[in-house]
Amino acid sequence: MLGAGYVGSALAHEARARGHEVWAVRRSAVTNDESGVHWVRGDLATGSFPELPEALDVVVLTVAPSGSADGYDDTYPPAARSAVALGARTGARSLLYTSSTGVYGGRDGAWVTEASPRLGEGEANVALKQAEDIILASAAARPTVLRVAGICGPGRDPRARMSSAASLPQRGKYWVNLAHRDDIVRALLHVAQLTLAPAVLNCSDGSPTLAADVARWLAAEQGTDPATLVFSNDAQRSRNDQRVSNAALCATGWAPRYPSFRENFSLGL
Repeated sequence: MLGAGYVGSALAHEARARGHEVWAVRRSAVTNDESGVHWVRGDLATGSFPELPEALDVVVLTVAPSGSADGYDDTYPPAARSAVALGARTGARSLLYTSSTGVYGGRDGAWVTEASPRLGEGEANVALKQAEDIILASAAARPTVLRVAGICGPGRDPRARMSSAASLPQRGKYWVNLAHRDDIVRALLHVAQLTLAPAVLNCSDGSPTLAADVARWLAAEQGTDPATLVFSNDAQRSRNDQRVSNAALCATGWAPRYPSFRENFSLGL
């Protein structure tokens, strides 16, 4: 496993709990972990991981950018090349990469599927698309790109941001798509064991909701009359106004345990 951050660490622990032997590469060292995961300190950009075994069954790339100005360019494409090279060197049968539904771009509220064009702009999306292309061009291992919607879960709670009606872009008239960390982990483990996995899959709760409706629900949960909320931010646009379909992933036999923002906010945070 390359890149054991928020999603990757959870994936490493869950895979180990299921009885798999797991090697997880990250920038910083891990101490006082008794899970049985083999933690390896390494630089994904260089692709030098001498502590990894000579044979691996699955290579998973779950990486986040560094804090530098060129963090995305310096992280995603080089890490993708390292993952492809590692898969080839170790004879891995499967190569998985967590990308983002941000690559679809678009601000018209339309549904997006895996066949939708990648219209996302900006440094992050350009780097993400480059990394996707590197992974999908791999001939040594069966590649799958998992495009993940807005990640939430323990330690990543968007409720405070979503509760602020006055600051929501587009007066809250844009679509919110979420993916709970544990559902992402389950999706990766599920796809890894498929005999023939699709090349690209969306991972989301499958229940896109207008941001204003999320804010109204949160207000009611907190004992505030939703009718009193004022959505006044006309100046700012949402970066991603789209509705993400998870139908293709569900068709493989996966289903989210957190199928809407309600379960995410009520049970998963």
